[in-house]
Amino acid sequence: MHADPPSPREFSALESLEGALDWWREAGVDADFSDEPSGWLLEPESENSVAAPPPPAPPPVQRQTPLQRALERPAEDKNRFDRETLPGTLENFREWWMTEPALSDGSLDRRMPPRGVAEARLMVVLPQPSADDTDGLLTGGAAPFVAAILRAMGIAEHETYLASALPTPMAMPDWDDLRAAGFGDVARHHIALAAPQRVLLFGRAPLALFDIAADRAREPLAIECASRQVPLLAAPDLRNLARSAGRRANFWNRWLDWTR
Repeated sequence: MHADPPSPREFSALESLEGALDWWREAGVDADFSDEPSGWLLEPESENSVAAPPPPAPPPVQRQTPLQRALERPAEDKNRFDRETLPGTLENFREWWMTEPALSDGSLDRRMPPRGVAEARLMVVLPQPSADDTDGLLTGGAAPFVAAILRAMGIAEHETYLASALPTPMAMPDWDDLRAAGFGDVARHHIALAAPQRVLLFGRAPLALFDIAADRAREPLAIECASRQVPLLAAPDLRNLARSAGRRANFWNRWLDWTR
């Protein structure tokens, strides 16, 4: 007998609006355009007034972070993570994940470490921490939903390794650029050290890190990590999954087929 699919989580009106905006961003629409010019902050001009020339704009201040500098390098020089110098143990990797400046911009105290033990039954990978994950990865509003999914799967918390592809939240990450910058190598190395039986990735856009096209998300996948093929299942983003009964049913059927 199969376990029942996880029940939906109630989202507030604000979360629903944020989810709708995220959908448009994923569709490539991130700005509003109009063919008619407008100047909302200008005072009306009289017919006899003479416009004064605008003052020259000050030169922009260039304050690039390590991550920005890496992403703007030429393609052949973008990968700044030397595979030979990546941490060799899971414990050392966690420390490096929390301290390496090139991994993300901003304060180090916003980073969320992975948690769990090596050789877990399932490694759950999120694209990035949520803004409300204040006490650790998946401690915010999505935590009960993911806990319900794992219970339905029959996987205990101590059998799960939880990680994210990015250590801190990033607004609209360009996953192709991040792969070129070396985050795909870091993700593969992390999976190799964690050595899980399977990987469940929530959010299909990060498949680009593994050089997998998004249109292959429904296929049985495997990624090579340290000469080992690790089975991977790509699921919809958690917010989209929580608010759509159809997506949940489809995901559950795919999970059952994948683990049968």
